[in-house]
Amino acid sequence: MNTSRKLLLASASAIVASAMASSALAQASATTSATASITIFQPITINKNSDLQFGRVIRPSAGNTTVYTIAAANGAATAAGGDGIFSGSTTPTRAQFTVNGEGGQAFNIVSDATVVNGGVTINLVKSAATGALDGTLGSAGTATFGVGGNVTLSSASPTGLKTGSFNVTVTYQ
Repeated sequence: MNTSRKLLLASASAIVASAMASSALAQASATTSATASITIFQPITINKNSDLQFGRVIRPSAGNTTVYTIAAANGAATAAGGDGIFSGSTTPTRAQFTVNGEGGQAFNIVSDATVVNGGVTINLVKSAATGALDGTLGSAGTATFGVGGNVTLSSASPTGLKTGSFNVTVTYQ
């Protein structure tokens, strides 16, 4: 190999080595920036407007079963099967709740599934404006929803006042 070629090859090797060393030093440290943020919501609250009331019902006669239902969506009362009827001065009504919080935000509704007292089980049914187990707070930060239920009675169901409480919880989604 001639001298000029050796010199050229040595120079090229030195340039490549120098570039690699500079490149390695340039990547040993780097800086960038990031953003920190937080979204703050009003606390979510729930208030009871009314209780779930079946009113007075007539226990079915021997051998018959009656299902009493209070609709969660509108509080409509119905009796199906047997010979039971709603009676008395107490108007059947759904439980109704108002949720307050950050406007436009979605929330979940969770409640107990049943209320049991004195041998009678009331099955609870939830409803929001959307008909689901959740809702969305309006622009003013409020929404209402209902809890209805159904109870099945037979001629063996114990008579008397049956009262029990249930919990309803709302949380932001």
